[in-house]
Amino acid sequence: MKNKENKKYKINLNFKVIFAGLFVSAFIFSIPLVAQPFTKGINSERLLLLDSLKEEYELDNYFDIFKDENNSYTFEALNPYLFKAYQFEEVSEDVETYWLRIAIKNPHFSTQKLLVPTGFIDSVTLFIEETRGIYSTQLGGSLIPRSERSVKRGGISVSVLEIPAQATKIFFFRLRSSTRLSSQDARYSLRRWFTAYTPDGYEAEFLTARSFHNFFYGAIWVMLIYNLLVFIALRDRQYIFYVLYNFLIFTYIFSNIGQLGELFLMEYPRLDVGIRLFSGILSVFALLMFAKDHLKTVIFASRWHRLIQVLVYITLGITTLYFLRFWHLGRVATTIILPLSLIALLFAGFRTYNEGHKNVKYFLWGNSFFVIAITIYSLELLLFIDTSRYLETIVLASITLQMALFSYGLAATFNQTRKQLIHNKLQQEREKQALIEAKNKELEEKVIQRTNDLTEKTILLEEKQIEILAQSEQIKLQSNEISHQHKQMTDSIRYAEKIQQAILPSQETLHHTFEKHFVIFRPKDIVSGDFYWTATIQTAAPTIIPRRSPIELQHGEVTKKIIAAVDCTGHGVPGAFMSVIGTILLNEIVHLKNTYDSDEILESLHQQIQKSLRQDEKANADGMDVALCIVEEITEEDRTIYFTGAKRPLYYTENKQNELKTLQGTRKSIGGITRKEKPFVCEKIQLQKGDKIYLTSDGLIDQPNAEGKKIGSRKFAKTLQEIVHLPMEEQYVALMQMLDLHQQDTPQRDDITVIGIEI
Repeated sequence: MKNKENKKYKINLNFKVIFAGLFVSAFIFSIPLVAQPFTKGINSERLLLLDSLKEEYELDNYFDIFKDENNSYTFEALNPYLFKAYQFEEVSEDVETYWLRIAIKNPHFSTQKLLVPTGFIDSVTLFIEETRGIYSTQLGGSLIPRSERSVKRGGISVSVLEIPAQATKIFFFRLRSSTRLSSQDARYSLRRWFTAYTPDGYEAEFLTARSFHNFFYGAIWVMLIYNLLVFIALRDRQYIFYVLYNFLIFTYIFSNIGQLGELFLMEYPRLDVGIRLFSGILSVFALLMFAKDHLKTVIFASRWHRLIQVLVYITLGITTLYFLRFWHLGRVATTIILPLSLIALLFAGFRTYNEGHKNVKYFLWGNSFFVIAITIYSLELLLFIDTSRYLETIVLASITLQMALFSYGLAATFNQTRKQLIHNKLQQEREKQALIEAKNKELEEKVIQRTNDLTEKTILLEEKQIEILAQSEQIKLQSNEISHQHKQMTDSIRYAEKIQQAILPSQETLHHTFEKHFVIFRPKDIVSGDFYWTATIQTAAPTIIPRRSPIELQHGEVTKKIIAAVDCTGHGVPGAFMSVIGTILLNEIVHLKNTYDSDEILESLHQQIQKSLRQDEKANADGMDVALCIVEEITEEDRTIYFTGAKRPLYYTENKQNELKTLQGTRKSIGGITRKEKPFVCEKIQLQKGDKIYLTSDGLIDQPNAEGKKIGSRKFAKTLQEIVHLPMEEQYVALMQMLDLHQQDTPQRDDITVIGIEI
């Protein structure tokens, strides 16, 4: 009996031992599964092995990459199978967020550090996973204040990777871009930066670059101060524009390399970006003004002088775009105007040189070096060539050489002018002496011939003839002056047309706000008193930079979309001035004063027009008629429309029935003084996705034909009813055909604006 109990005890003990062994084995085999997020998907061939003899590592062959196209992944939600081997050709400007993964092995017996410059990407977050579900982060990026960065020195953001002794560490970079413009910067940064340095290697690279920068900065400032002193002494206008160019190009380089942000704007990176944009376009303006005076294009190259003058106005227009916060349009225009300006200056310089102004050869050489450097910079920026290691040195050297040659050319021109003045003075003295001798001889002859009456009459007749010829020449000069002034006025109005077109919402903006739409915009004259305006109101938290800035970090949900068609008093230049005032005031009311109700927007616009034009003092009745709609998306299908009209109606269809209806608006104009002020009324209607709304000025409705008969509201509404079922593009074609058939050869009476939207 006792043996049986011992045997049973041994069997139970064996089962316990086996069970314990299975448990331990399961635990051991589960360790790789628990560590799966750290190691799974890592190719041993893409593991970066640290070498004690190297101070620099190219990371291209060690990165794995993942496109977060919707910006929807957090670090915890990352799946190792999302990543694939890094290929630069697959990096797109359309993706806002990229994730990079790299594994680094430290075979040494001490902790190693690597410093990785990340370029000009808006936001760079480094995730360092310590254990499963626990990780630390580092912040970086060109829009992150330096107090939040790991490395505060240097012009660009730097991430610090720390690898413990005898360990393998995995790091994740999240690269976040605010806009498509900054996505281009991210693509450029992935090509040029992301090279890992040891602390000693980074310090050596940093000190070498800083030494070059300081040398060129010193050279630029020496020339700037020297030419400023020369301007004070001579009061020559070309010197002040040259000094202004020196200062602006230095400011741009100082900001672009990053030292402005490092030394003065540590906590204000967005202000640093703004200074870079303004100094860049204004340096082009200063260069054009200096070149125009230095080359004397008005004398030696009149055609190129007119082109340079147009380019000057365009640079001022681009500066205005920056002031109005059209950052994207401004940067695109700057990239176009810079090469055009440099090419125009080269051709103008060649023309001036051929006309005999030989000292401009120094300007031509300096501008040629600058064009070559800018070409290399542009090719490198477009990723056609790779000169990243020497790019900044090439650009700085070309600018310094350009300024030195410009300074020498100015000095040579001044010396030549001084010698020419001395020569002219001597020549004038000789001519004066010869004139005196001739006068004496003439007087002697007149004394001899004084007795001859016929000679006196002949002399009087010749004097009268000379006087008549002089008067004729004066009339001809006045006629030429009038023609020149008329051309200048026409050119100015043509340029005003370009500015007005730039202020109007672009097709890209309209398409982004209302995907299906059409716009008929036909000014009576070159510029228009009609304009249209749109805005998208977002719920993003307020920041120090306006929401329209391309460097905004967050995108809130769109809650309201505003569209307005505005008919200002008059047309042509007066109407265009009113349209500019209206655009500025609407932007101020909505974007700065945060007024989002349609009736309050028009009431505020009414008061601001009265105040701006001082209508209570000058009895000025100018104003505008407005149709303004606010579209609010309630659900996927339901839309709420808030409409307020100032003597303008709203045409619409509801419930997808294609039956045209009308809201008449308030019988009150914007601006002017009336005896009894009536409030603007906000009318609310419920529509569905696919319904249409139409806003219009009175230009199309009041357009007469050859018999003087207008189109009229009834015919316009009937035409809309007949075409409302068509796609928006076909509606546009139908309305234009109706207008052309009615108008034919009759002159246009007023500015015409019609906007159709499928909500």
